[in-house]
Amino acid sequence: MKKRDNLLAIMLATSMVFAGCANDNNKEDDKNEPAVEESKDKETTETTDEKEDTTDSKETTENKNSENNDDENTENVDKEDKKNDEKTADESSTEEGNVVLHRAYPATEGRSFPTIVVATSGDKIVDAFIDEYQFFDKNSEYKGVPNSDKEFGEGVKEGRILASKIDNEELYSDEMKEAGGEATLMDNYNAIIDYVKGKTIDELEDFISNNEDEEIIDALTGATFKSTPELLKYVVDTAKDDMFTISGTAENPDDITLKYAIGAPHGEKSFGNAVVALEGDKIIAASIDEYQYLEAGKTKLDVKSDFAKSYAKDNIVLGSKLENDEAYSTLMKDKAKATKSIKENFEAIENFVAGKTINEVKDVIADAKPGEAIEAVSGATLVDTAGYLQLIVDAAEK
Repeated sequence: MKKRDNLLAIMLATSMVFAGCANDNNKEDDKNEPAVEESKDKETTETTDEKEDTTDSKETTENKNSENNDDENTENVDKEDKKNDEKTADESSTEEGNVVLHRAYPATEGRSFPTIVVATSGDKIVDAFIDEYQFFDKNSEYKGVPNSDKEFGEGVKEGRILASKIDNEELYSDEMKEAGGEATLMDNYNAIIDYVKGKTIDELEDFISNNEDEEIIDALTGATFKSTPELLKYVVDTAKDDMFTISGTAENPDDITLKYAIGAPHGEKSFGNAVVALEGDKIIAASIDEYQYLEAGKTKLDVKSDFAKSYAKDNIVLGSKLENDEAYSTLMKDKAKATKSIKENFEAIENFVAGKTINEVKDVIADAKPGEAIEAVSGATLVDTAGYLQLIVDAAEK
């Protein structure tokens, strides 16, 4: 009986020892857990400390293995994220389209206001458009830009009128011939455009840098104007300029053609133009802008140029609304409570027409209500949205 009592006492003492060890191990587990969550570096330091206890050594080994697995998992996640990022980038490139229209306004000290739009596909130019606005004698036969006889015309010095060279191509060419010119205006523009088509920007920059002006004129079949080298440089610079771009997708980018129109899509204080890339009867992309005389407006034209001498006031410039987006959009917000900038509106209209046929755009115009934005043109809040769509149609049908 005494032996049995002694045996029971020994067993009770032993169980209490094991229970105490178990509680100590649970306490250490609780202590280590926050360290893993708070800092991986702290976990590494604590788990690599050498322990005399074999149980602690086993725990350290398990923590190291766990840490290595965490590193592998993190590395795999990073690789997967990188793969997803690359996929997203590829998808974005596809969504951008294989034709990009670049619009720019070169800095010049001359007598004209150049407007250049270049279509690129990759690093290659597939087409280009050139027009120049210039002031002429109001009593001449030159046809002024839209709204020249309305409020827009008040920005011009008395006796002068602003005209598009393309819209007055025959008259301007006759004057050039009288001055000794051998080619028409369009002969000269087309010589530049034909030369750049199919060439990369690098090829054209090398050509310009390695040749004198006379050599450039001789190399461009049909070009005779002294302004040819300068216009060629404007085209190349525009192709590199990504400030105002819009893209679309063509079945064959080399088959697109650029069409152009000027009009008055919004009121009587400005005029606008549209350059449209067409493939068959489908609009691949369209680029639009408007021009208005603005006080203290931004322009790349030299304020002391011959062109600027025809302004009605010294403190105004003929400004592109795109180039003056911030200032013009502030006016829209203050006066008309506009919620979108003019640039955002133009881009919404351009994105809407991309991929549509001319007739599809006409149908939208036909359903438009005067004085209201068009709900179908997502992102466009201008009440004259139909006017800009019509300008694009006018260009496409030329």
